[in-house]
Amino acid sequence: MNKKIINQILTLTLCNILTYSLFFFYRVFISRQIGSVGMGLYTFGMTLYYLFYNISSGGILTAISKYIAETSDLPEIKIKTAFVMSRIIFLWSIVIAIFFSLLNPIFCNTIFNTPILQKTIYPLIICTVVVSQSAILKGFFYGIQNPAPPALAEVFENIMRLSIICPLFLSLDKSASFETKLLLTFLGILLGEISSCGFLIAAYKIKCSKNRLKIDINELAEIPSKIFKISIPLATIGVLGMIFQSLENMIIPKLFELIGMKSTQAISVYGIINGMSFPAALLPLVIINSLSTIIIPTISEIKMYNKTLNSRINYFILATLIVSLPITCIFLLYPVEICQLLYKNQLAGVYLKHISPAIVFYYLSVTLSSILNALGEVIFNFVQNTILTIIRLVLYVLLILVIKNELPYIWITNIFALISCIVMIEKISNLKFKFTIEKGTINTLLLLMCFCLFIMIVLLYFRITNIKIFIPLFLSGYAFFVFVTMLYQKWRKKN
Repeated sequence: MNKKIINQILTLTLCNILTYSLFFFYRVFISRQIGSVGMGLYTFGMTLYYLFYNISSGGILTAISKYIAETSDLPEIKIKTAFVMSRIIFLWSIVIAIFFSLLNPIFCNTIFNTPILQKTIYPLIICTVVVSQSAILKGFFYGIQNPAPPALAEVFENIMRLSIICPLFLSLDKSASFETKLLLTFLGILLGEISSCGFLIAAYKIKCSKNRLKIDINELAEIPSKIFKISIPLATIGVLGMIFQSLENMIIPKLFELIGMKSTQAISVYGIINGMSFPAALLPLVIINSLSTIIIPTISEIKMYNKTLNSRINYFILATLIVSLPITCIFLLYPVEICQLLYKNQLAGVYLKHISPAIVFYYLSVTLSSILNALGEVIFNFVQNTILTIIRLVLYVLLILVIKNELPYIWITNIFALISCIVMIEKISNLKFKFTIEKGTINTLLLLMCFCLFIMIVLLYFRITNIKIFIPLFLSGYAFFVFVTMLYQKWRKKN
């Protein structure tokens, strides 16, 4: 792996850790302001938002970064791509935002049966326009392999969100309505996205201020056609994913009611699982997201070189597993303590304990999906996601009603994360370039698993069980062993 890619991953990882830490703090803060029922409604609202976002500009970021990376020998085409697509997507996103506004009462009152969302979701409608422009600019910067502006924009977004919304919440009168608090929660998302978009526009102007564009009619047709060829399948996957998520948002609380829960309790439990437990388990996914962002442009550059491509895919898979190992151990040991510390909610910790064994599969699925997209297997991702999601929804209904408990919802989700990983690895292994897991990848992984187990046994032997001491010592020891292992591998290659 060359130094340029490693530097990009480090830059993204550091910024993303800060970004996700700030956003996670925001989620913890609002969860304490609006409660578990509010987090359930927040989940419904964000599902609607992502549905219309995918319709307006789903897949655009990936498509632009891939297209620009593939045309790296044509400098002018990069700026032309950003210019042309920003105009087209801006007009399209306004149309979608209008439809979102018109359909809002149907979704909130009829489909989700949550009338309170109808009045509070309007900031997210405006977001669909703002975020579409951010996606184009992020795609431009990732395509030219300059991840710093998008990464810094996200940090700026979360700083602005926290600095504005948290004081507003704290200044609210104690008698402030639940509706007002929910509106402020969604308003925070909008203000953050506006800040991020403004930052990206400024960075783009600085980067391209000296360039003058001359676009002919052929390019006006050629650029969008090539971008949409990549983005439309990705957008379709996203839209279907959000439709299935909307179905899940309707079905799961109803199933919880059928097994004996009251309506508010059903929304509360669903909000705890999806608004607290899963976000806690997926918080370290920030590092994997850094990898997945880099995967598409870096693989697009070297798709024709089999050895380099095989080595790079092995590197991405190994990096994902290296991150997953210690996180799985920590969440298995301290799920209740972590959720009590973050949310002051022990039930979230009970659910987190059931999610923890499958963390590695959730993380690996993100990396494998990005690898397949980079290799042009967008349709395969679309088909397998659709089939697995439909089967998963059917099994939710059957097992929750038979076992009469909410836990099958988590178990089924875990099992299908594993199945998805197996299917994607099998697909990558059967592509033309003959992908194989390298011996070095397997040896490194086994070695780090042993180190992970060794550190854990030593700490428990000395009865170091306090979560605030155990986690820093465990992660520090593990990081040291990873660093030493990487240095040893580098020394072996030189000799």
